[in-house]
Amino acid sequence: TIKRVEAQQLQEALSVVLPDYQRDRFEDVAFMTAMVNVLMCNYAQTGHFGGPMSYTPANVALHLGGPELGAMRYDIREPKHPYSDKFMLAGGHCIPVCYSLWMILYEAMARQFDATGDERYICDPKVAILPIDALGFRRSPGACATMLKDNGLEGNPLFAQSRLRGIRYLQGHAETTDVTNDVNGGPSGVGFATAAGKALFWDAVGAPEALKVWVLEGEFAMTEGHAQELKTIALAQQVGKRLRLFLSYNNAGIDDSLTGGVIRPKYATYDLYNQWGSYGWNVFATDEGGDFDCIFAAFTAMENWPRDDRRPMALVARTIKGWWPAAENGKIKGTGVAQIIGYPSHPHGFKMNSEYIQALATSYEKHYGVSFQGITDGPTHSEPERLIQLKTNIDVALSVMEKREGLREWISRRLLEVAGKLDRKMHVNIPSHMDPFCDERLMPRNLPLEPVRAEVKNPVTGEVVVKTITLFEKPGRKLGTRRAISEVGKWINYVTGNRMYTVAADLSHSINMEDANFLGHYDPVANPSGTRLKAGIQEAGNASTIIGLIGQSASIDPGIHAGMWGMSGTYGAFTPLMYLPARIFSQQNQDSPFRLGVLTVVAGHSGPETAADARSHFGIFSPQVWTLFPRGQVINLYFWDYNDVAPGYFAAVQARRRDKNVGIIVIHVARPDFFVADRSKWADSTLCAAAKGCYLIRDWDPSLPAQGTVLVQGSSSTNNLVAILPILQETRLNVRVVAVISEELFNLQPEEYRQRLLPDSQRFDCMVVTTMTKRVKPLSNLGPFTEEYSLSADFDDRWRTGGTEEDVIREARLDKNSILEGIRRFVSDRDRRLKRQTNALESLTA
Repeated sequence: TIKRVEAQQLQEALSVVLPDYQRDRFEDVAFMTAMVNVLMCNYAQTGHFGGPMSYTPANVALHLGGPELGAMRYDIREPKHPYSDKFMLAGGHCIPVCYSLWMILYEAMARQFDATGDERYICDPKVAILPIDALGFRRSPGACATMLKDNGLEGNPLFAQSRLRGIRYLQGHAETTDVTNDVNGGPSGVGFATAAGKALFWDAVGAPEALKVWVLEGEFAMTEGHAQELKTIALAQQVGKRLRLFLSYNNAGIDDSLTGGVIRPKYATYDLYNQWGSYGWNVFATDEGGDFDCIFAAFTAMENWPRDDRRPMALVARTIKGWWPAAENGKIKGTGVAQIIGYPSHPHGFKMNSEYIQALATSYEKHYGVSFQGITDGPTHSEPERLIQLKTNIDVALSVMEKREGLREWISRRLLEVAGKLDRKMHVNIPSHMDPFCDERLMPRNLPLEPVRAEVKNPVTGEVVVKTITLFEKPGRKLGTRRAISEVGKWINYVTGNRMYTVAADLSHSINMEDANFLGHYDPVANPSGTRLKAGIQEAGNASTIIGLIGQSASIDPGIHAGMWGMSGTYGAFTPLMYLPARIFSQQNQDSPFRLGVLTVVAGHSGPETAADARSHFGIFSPQVWTLFPRGQVINLYFWDYNDVAPGYFAAVQARRRDKNVGIIVIHVARPDFFVADRSKWADSTLCAAAKGCYLIRDWDPSLPAQGTVLVQGSSSTNNLVAILPILQETRLNVRVVAVISEELFNLQPEEYRQRLLPDSQRFDCMVVTTMTKRVKPLSNLGPFTEEYSLSADFDDRWRTGGTEEDVIREARLDKNSILEGIRRFVSDRDRRLKRQTNALESLTA
């Protein structure tokens, strides 16, 4: 039942003789898992149903099989131990089957401790998922906190387990906070897409081949762009047998089948097995994805495969959506009720305690000699009744571990046996006790003002690489802001010992990430010390890969990130392709009890200037997706001068050092080169002014009446405005000019500085000059008529056309003459503008 798809002659190499692994025990655990899953979904009246069922045998096999059967090494008592095998439920909507299994495993451990007093079976209830948590399925933390009290059940002994630590809320999709699971899975294949990065991390730090990354996903997600890109990425990074995909091929989505439905039956060449083989993966297959013998034979074959085959592995397993252990010939045993499989097994058709739920429960009762309560009476009539019936029947389902002689002992002892295989002293080639990104040399005040000659030795080859790092340039040199990105990357790698990895969409040179490395392109065999990842034009997959990489750590201490940071980029106009994986990562970073790495997104060639390629590259609206995060969780940096890049970026690095919620830094830079600014005559002439987020280029002339504030952001806009400063002086246009580099950095400054630079009054007396869009202001809470006087590339709500960069900027009305005329209008209308605001406020109290 197992074959290697692309090489029939290797059939004999896959012949596996399995030991006596007590198959009947695995089948009992799988049946219990399926029943608990049914009960949770039944009483919650939400959550996927058939899909999780298809994963049940593989899930049980991975958690209880042990490494001798090709399954996971981990410790259920410390499921987040960094040296555990990684379990990724990328098909995140199938998480109820994991919750169900984890309840069983932890309950077995608790009961075994109660029976023996052996402290090896103790599990921290704050880590565990317990039977009481079935009440929290798809509920919020707030609802779980008051659920029992609100329903008069607080003292009911049935819910006594809640006294351990309350009721844990369980999400509808997989989260990294869930026991062994290491991915926020589910949306658009994005969970799966991070897998290559995770595997790459453990290759790069020299972990033994025994540490595996297991991914569970379904075939419908494989139609998604992220998953398609992963096919190429995993092979490009040569992650080999460390990465193992269990593809649950049940040919069923939510509304339709894939082959024979979405894909018409006549297209027989749509072959899922050969799709993976054609991408170079090492593909295994079984038509019995619900059979433990077949699963373990495949797992064992993968485990025994030669290490030097650097292709990632996929097991395409035929499964059944709506799988049920007590089904035979299309019927639920002992009931005569037809088994519901395929896409009709999606949950919306199953009402509480409906006929089908009753049939499933009856088959479980007959198989194990137990009796559920209330299921045959139809839906419950009150919330207390629902909670009581749910918890009562969860307990009935779990009682099988006592009714089946020795089952509870077998589960708990098996978990200890698997835990004993975890290598807690695993060797890695990076220090696991420190975070190199906390180095004092990365603070803005400590950055070298002069070029640094840096020598870096390749620890594998012994080769010494010498490069010059220039974080600051002399005024007058023609260098755009993007030119500084490679210098920033080199400095980080020099200080951290090559812990900043980069990947770009086949334009690493163009957006100036290419030279951020010292040791060249990463290759797990030829150059494992390299930090530049080769990649194709696959922005979403590249971002996902870096996110997988930075989400791993070799530190036992959750407060220390002993791992990597990553940088990925593309044209600003195309960065929305990276947004979904970044958004999911931001959620993960917020909730994780562990310090993760930081994602740096390079929105290269942003602004209207890139319309010089074509207006499909017009990058003023698209990059605004990077503002769509909770405040404080992303830092956007809009650079216009080369000498702003290093202090601004490293100020963001320090913000992350203080607050782990800062998980993403976005660098917005334009393509054109401009002359490095001479700051000597500016109001704020300090070289590291950008670290403050906003700084004063020109202050009011105290001998003249103040005429408002001009907030300027972006490359061409700021350069052209700076160029007309002498004209502003000559024509007595007495406006302040404030460079806005980063609102997030500005908000971190002391109140005194923020009020001095932009007092509340000036928010009502300002205009904006920006290469970004008027739809999103560079600073929040500006006055109601600010937009009316501002200058932006979308001033007329039209897409710009192409041409040279000069043509585009002139058409966008951000050239010098247009900016001068805009400021003149702003000043000349000042009295009328302020009067309109005053009248509007006075009318509220009239």
